[in-house]
Amino acid sequence: MNVKAYLKIKVIKDGKCIYYRRYRSRSFVANFINALFTNLSGQSVTLVTTSGSTSSQSASQSGNFSLLVSDGSNNDSYGIQIGAGTTAPTITDYSLSQLISNGTSVGQMQYGAVTVMSPIINTTNNTGYFTVTRAFTNNSGGSITVSEVGLVMEVFLSYFLIIHDLLPTPITVPNGSTLSIAYEIQIAT
Repeated sequence: MNVKAYLKIKVIKDGKCIYYRRYRSRSFVANFINALFTNLSGQSVTLVTTSGSTSSQSASQSGNFSLLVSDGSNNDSYGIQIGAGTTAPTITDYSLSQLISNGTSVGQMQYGAVTVMSPIINTTNNTGYFTVTRAFTNNSGGSITVSEVGLVMEVFLSYFLIIHDLLPTPITVPNGSTLSIAYEIQIAT
């Protein structure tokens, strides 16, 4: 397969890494292929928003259709999202099973800004990649278990899930610690 995604997860407590794992993401969903199709063809597609409604989208709408995932702090509407659901992903998923919302109340995490790194192209081994990252801070007063991760794009103020991963092992994020999530999208020839 020439297009791959990897999920890198790190938990930092008191300045020390207490957890790190790298997983192969296997869960691009239908919204991803449909969004890519409309960008390449200019033809309309129907996408399903994170709220479950359908939306007809086209690359020719307003002359622009982008797969925007870069988002600011304290916004859980798009970019990398985390959740507590345990349902295995399917191709038709449009939202996380149980979103962990932004905030400092019980069961909430503070969402940091989403950063999209410029692509790195390696002509020696004919590969390239870019990384999308976001940090989440747990100031809820208790530990929070994260079991699912997703990547949501924004198009004309609508939100569409494009990747949904169930973690092989749920991660417990202690109060006062930071969870860092990175999706690394790779290509190879």
